[in-house]
Amino acid sequence: MEDPAPRGKLSIWLLGLILGPVVLMLWLGRGRLALIYLLAQFLLGAAVIIAVASGLVTPPAFRDLDLAAILFYLPFNIVGLVHGLKIRETALTRPWFSRWYVAIILPIAASWLIASGVREYLYQPFSAPSAGMVPGLMIGDYFFASRIAYGEPRRGDIVVFKLPRDNRTDYVKRLIGLPGDRIQLKDGIVHLNGAALPLTPVEGIPCLEGEGCNYFREALPDGRSYVINDRAPNGSADNTDEYVVPEGHYFMLGDNRDNSLDSRYLDQVGYIPRTNLTGPAVLIFWNWMGMRIDDRLAGYPSR
Repeated sequence: MEDPAPRGKLSIWLLGLILGPVVLMLWLGRGRLALIYLLAQFLLGAAVIIAVASGLVTPPAFRDLDLAAILFYLPFNIVGLVHGLKIRETALTRPWFSRWYVAIILPIAASWLIASGVREYLYQPFSAPSAGMVPGLMIGDYFFASRIAYGEPRRGDIVVFKLPRDNRTDYVKRLIGLPGDRIQLKDGIVHLNGAALPLTPVEGIPCLEGEGCNYFREALPDGRSYVINDRAPNGSADNTDEYVVPEGHYFMLGDNRDNSLDSRYLDQVGYIPRTNLTGPAVLIFWNWMGMRIDDRLAGYPSR
């Protein structure tokens, strides 16, 4: 029985550039090479996330993260394409996984199932489109929220939750009040169960263009601290009545205290039921405005 003809160059170009070297190597019948490229693709993506999230490199300014991923992986796909063109005349065997409906559909379906499973049960990506959490989250930040069983929520956590008024809109704020806590703001200072949370001025954090900044480190009774922005004295919500957090609910504040719609506004956000909590923010991995990513979620620890 004669060996089949080599795969057409046009199909190799299309698969290599659009779907990448994993699909291409399956199409060519090279299963081991497909696994090697799959591992390399995973390691490359992980290395980029680690480098960007740790602040070693500044992410390019791509508002569309999917476009950023396509452009980033394009050189990787080109390497696979060149490799595929080089081996096409010797890749003449046709194992079961080289059939088009396996080589193309199976990896796409597997990727979709894995991504859906990760988003549903492990980590879900979100973005910060507004300045309500500056400086903890900057405009343009993409971050992961953990969906792994959230134990006992802690004061100071940055938490993603569903807005109670519609149970659909995703919000992200900092958890300040636990069930039973009494919360009141006086002249911009948070009073927790009758005691003021101490504020210490902080310098050296960049100020967003068009966004006034006056940074302070706010300390919780358990020693956790984070940086807030109290950009103007006598803000519209700097003085409030006392809030008593109901059982099974939580009280949220934005770090940008004078530019945040949060639990102070009972008719629009209010107290957040435990069932509405998605999970805590655990890692910033990109910024669509090209801002350097450092230790924002860690509260800008002193160096």
